[in-house]
Order: sequence, then C-alpha cells, then structure tokens
Amino acid sequence: MLPKGMCYVVDVNGIAITITHKRVRNVNLRIGSNGDARMSVPLHMSRARAMEVARSHEDWFRTHAARANARRSDGPMLWETGECLNVWGTERKLSVEHTQDVPQCELNGELLVIRVPEGTTPEGRAKFVERWLCEQMRGRLKELVPAFEKRVGVHAASITLRRMKSRWGSCTSSTGRIRLNTALAEQPPKCLEMVLVHELCHLLVANHGPRFKALMDLHCPDWRVWQRLLDEHPPRA
Repeated sequence: MLPKGMCYVVDVNGIAITITHKRVRNVNLRIGSNGDARMSVPLHMSRARAMEVARSHEDWFRTHAARANARRSDGPMLWETGECLNVWGTERKLSVEHTQDVPQCELNGELLVIRVPEGTTPEGRAKFVERWLCEQMRGRLKELVPAFEKRVGVHAASITLRRMKSRWGSCTSSTGRIRLNTALAEQPPKCLEMVLVHELCHLLVANHGPRFKALMDLHCPDWRVWQRLLDEHPPRA
C-alpha cells in the first residue's frame, strides 16, 4: 500500500496527468479549473497500475480538457440583457430590469426576467439568479426525494445544493449526506432525477460496479441517456 497523499505526474502523449493516492474506493478523473488533468486512485493501487489506468483514459482527459479550455475562452457571463441561460434544458434570453421593489426573477415566455436594483454588479446578478435556480430545484425535489427514496429503499440524512465545478452530485455513504449541483436546474428535468437516483443508489453501493448499475437500471432505466448528456455538457463554472 502506497503512502496517503503520494503524488506524481505521468505524461500521456503530451497530457500531464497528476496522480494522487488517496483513501478512496474508486478511480476519479478530474479536469481542474485551469485545465490541468488530475486522477485520484485508491491507496492499494500500485504506481504501475495507476499509470496504466491514466493511459487508458487518454481520450477522456483530452476531450474534457478541450471542453474546459473552450468554456474559459468564452469568458464569464456578464448577466446582461441579451445573454442566454438554460433553465430546465430550454434556452432563455436574459432581460435585466431595474426595480426599487424586492428583487425578482421569473420566466416570461422565452425570457428570464431579472429585476434588481440599479447598480447591481454582474456578480450580484449572478448570485441572485443562483439563488433562484436553487429555489427551482428545491421545489422539484420536494416531490422527487420522497418518491425516489421510497423506490430505492433508502433515506438521505440531508440533501444540500451548491455550485460545483466538476461534479453533478456527490454523497457520503457513511453519513447519508447528498450534495447536488445547482447547475442541474439548467439541464432537462430528467437529469436531476437521474443524478438524485445515482446518489441514492450510492447509499447502498459505494462503487460503480455491476450491482450499482443494476440498481440504476431498475430505478432509472434510461439513466445512460441522461448521463451521456451531462458528460457532453459539463457544469458551467
């Protein structure tokens, strides 16, 4: 068993992949916010095997690094009238209006109307829309969570929403705590259902082996369709 935190870099046809040995059950692939390639592996995995796994995922790292670079080149949203944001998988044009009343965000036909005080910064508008997206998710989760907990046969200790850069969801099976990416409110509703079921199933099976996939097939038969869609459209940072 290698020391916890052991870290080294392997070059895979020009891609520098940083490999870290951690107390994890599975191999985890990541593209950092600056486009760097990372992989965490279990402590029991040998260095030679870890390097072999990294090489076998060259296409994944190359594809996702290119997507990350493309997103960075687009530049950050300014949250101004005319920009677009997906809401439950449908593109909406932003319409920013000024108000002296309570700030408000609502859908109006093809528009996402944002009413905020004059002088609100782009960061302020972004945070306001983020809170609104959280409200949209919470509204749907009120019905989804009890239904899918009953279907899967588990109960989540807590479900929190937050913006995540690379994951759509995560859970800690030992505590029953689940975290969902607020960016799911930008994807088709079925994606939220799939990720919720995914994390609930992890409360029964911590890995992505045959038993886990069988549970997903049982409780969310078309999960591969929505997983593929999310893989092709990484979270907006």
